[in-house]
Amino acid sequence: MVVYKHILYCTDFSEPAKAAFLVALDLAEKYGSALHILHVYQEPGDVAEFEVSSNMHMDWIRVAHFVGTEREKKLVALRDEAAGKVKDVSFKMLRGKPQTEIARYAREVKADLAVISSHGLSGLEHAIFGGTAEKIMRETPCAVLVVKHGK
Repeated sequence: MVVYKHILYCTDFSEPAKAAFLVALDLAEKYGSALHILHVYQEPGDVAEFEVSSNMHMDWIRVAHFVGTEREKKLVALRDEAAGKVKDVSFKMLRGKPQTEIARYAREVKADLAVISSHGLSGLEHAIFGGTAEKIMRETPCAVLVVKHGK
């Protein structure tokens, strides 16, 4: 019989990720597992190459702080929602490439299962944006459950 002691739920706060959260929460309840909630954010320069006009001077530190604070509020809300159903729940926010940080964190918490969502990109979208779910499955040392969410 399979027993998951540590379930890692990875979120980008999208609609598909919300569906994956319900699955991760259900599994954590069923197995009495610890639930680790993880969000990995990328710096704008890591996502795509772009130029900022010399007329536009953004205070990236202030922007990053605001975005980080808003995402942390969302993580706290997910933790609070899970806390009523799962005895051991925690969250973490990391910066970097999602597949790399997810794999590293999965090792750190000794995750038995990672639950992620798929945005279901195909064709040209997949070629341009890549398959983060695929990369996570390749790099993460534990079993990975990809929850597909219809468009």
